[in-house]
Amino acid sequence: MSKHAVLGLARSASKQLGAYGIRVNCVSPGAIATPLLRGALGVSKEEGERMFESRSCLKGVLKAKHVADAVVFLASEEAEFINGHNLAVDGGCNDGLSQGI
Repeated sequence: MSKHAVLGLARSASKQLGAYGIRVNCVSPGAIATPLLRGALGVSKEEGERMFESRSCLKGVLKAKHVADAVVFLASEEAEFINGHNLAVDGGCNDGLSQGI
């Protein structure tokens, strides 16, 4: 629900601020294999890496750098005509794990 609320806020703000040349977008990351999440799941670093990789459509592990790269892109001139959108950085999989559980 919180990701949907952020998207609604971004869309509303993009309409109001677009006239001033201000773009508003949002990024929805999937689950990142951080120590906090691995602890919540009760798995070791190695187990966590295997678990995340096995559930990824891209057969990799989402890292904070991937999310940061998406944010940098949206803030760049290359994205100058992108406004009011959500960029999901989750490897394209929409199972429970990629939704941040």
